[in-house]
Amino acid sequence: NGFLLNFTVALRYSSVDEPEGYSKQAVLDLMGAYPGRAEDPERQPVNLVVIMNESFGDLTIFDSFQPSSDPTPFLHSLEENTIQGLMYSSVTGGGTATVEFEYLTGFTSLFQPPHTVAYQLYVEENMPSLAALAGSRGYSSTAFHPYKSSGWNRVLAYDYLGFDRQLYEEDVPDPWMIRQYISDQSDYEMIFQAAEEEEGKLFFFNVTMQNHSGYAQGWRNLERSVLLPERLKTADHTAEQFFALMAESDKALESLIGYFSQSEEPTLVVFFGDHQPPLTNAFYEELYGKKLSERTTQEVLQQYAVPFFLWANYDIPEARDVVVSPNYLGAVTAELAGLPLTGYMEFLLDMYKELPAITPVGFVTGAGEFLKRGELSETQQEWLKRYEILNYCGMVDLFEEARPMFCRDETEQRRPR
Repeated sequence: NGFLLNFTVALRYSSVDEPEGYSKQAVLDLMGAYPGRAEDPERQPVNLVVIMNESFGDLTIFDSFQPSSDPTPFLHSLEENTIQGLMYSSVTGGGTATVEFEYLTGFTSLFQPPHTVAYQLYVEENMPSLAALAGSRGYSSTAFHPYKSSGWNRVLAYDYLGFDRQLYEEDVPDPWMIRQYISDQSDYEMIFQAAEEEEGKLFFFNVTMQNHSGYAQGWRNLERSVLLPERLKTADHTAEQFFALMAESDKALESLIGYFSQSEEPTLVVFFGDHQPPLTNAFYEELYGKKLSERTTQEVLQQYAVPFFLWANYDIPEARDVVVSPNYLGAVTAELAGLPLTGYMEFLLDMYKELPAITPVGFVTGAGEFLKRGELSETQQEWLKRYEILNYCGMVDLFEEARPMFCRDETEQRRPR
């Protein structure tokens, strides 16, 4: 069954190569430049809810996409106390766990061997993460995925990343199913329950399942609510099911925001898709109006763009058309939530101004350019070199003297696990 071949190939990728210019002194020099920032308890919400929604893509970013109705009208209506825009994912069509890892750690798959998944190869005990950081400030942390616990080595990965509790499909009582998966609405009701039951501060990280491919699974509890023009239906006869799922996700999202709008507990919600759906190449070629091989870097990255927003039921600065990638979004979350920033997070937020989106297929610069790696300026290349040094240290070679740059008071307020 190919086991021996796959095992042999996997051995090649079992470790990440040490980057050029790496040394412990190089790390310590960067550590001196980025000491981190103190927390702001007055800004810390009681509930910090992070939702990575499976295959949640907003294809209205393509001018040629002309459905019978907007699949996500509620998403597009969000303005008050909302920071929103596009997140350029490291993957498209699949690879959910890669985006999880990048968000929670600030490390990037750009510096990993191609087609590897950190959850399966590189996550080690006590690896720095947003969950561990929140835990150090007294938050109870829960990871929830309403599907099988066996996927992507999550049980071990979540434990190593510092979550206090894990929930999976068997923990959802009497779920409302859409097709064969637990719906977003039932998923979010688990968040409501956790917020009601938690007596202290809650960090809840949720990876949904409703919109998982493929899209020819039947229409159980799913209305054909979004119709496509014939040219798109011909290109992918399953695509209408995906957009019907987006409409259901949007309704559940309205329920989620409505619930916390009525809550007296300060709540920050972070929401983003993991990747665009795996629709056919022919479908995307119809959207682009050209062969995929003829796309510019900007057009390629368009297939990696998913919506994201940060919303609060209290006053926060509002912004639209923000660009980010998942490796930065965790640091952005920590800053907005008033958590202490590690020196590594401080570095990421500094680099974010220069290169606000980093992916294996291209970059978005602070000036709004879409470039391949070889097209980056000397200054931008230097940022990447420093990032690779810190990424390698934190992910592979976290020696004791450097640990304070990646972990802030990690045991001070941590609850027993």
